[in-house]
Amino acid sequence: MLNAGFFGMGNLAGQSYARIAAARSTARDAASQAREMTTVAAGLERRVDKLALISMALWSLLSEKTNLTEEDLMARVKKIDLLDGEADGKLKRQLAKCSACGRVMSPRHANCIYCGEAKLLITAFDDVV
Repeated sequence: MLNAGFFGMGNLAGQSYARIAAARSTARDAASQAREMTTVAAGLERRVDKLALISMALWSLLSEKTNLTEEDLMARVKKIDLLDGEADGKLKRQLAKCSACGRVMSPRHANCIYCGEAKLLITAFDDVV
């Protein structure tokens, strides 16, 4: 005749194996997500590097063809930095209101999520910042 405690130990071992298997699965999922985010970050870094290169080339051309100076550029950077009300070296996304229903539009969507109206682009940078 087997002791009831023996069966309890088997159940405990089974639960432990199940927890270990679940933890391994969670760890695999986390590792996969980390690899994916590393790839995304590398792609974003390439884009930022390319945009910086293009910006420098454009400034180089502009300053050569005009009388603009580095001081002019820095003054304009400061002016644009203050457009969102804060001198912090970046632009915050401005929340646009839908021209049809007046509700605040999500910066991530091209159309109003409430009425479907297309977002109006006022400047070439509206869908970037």
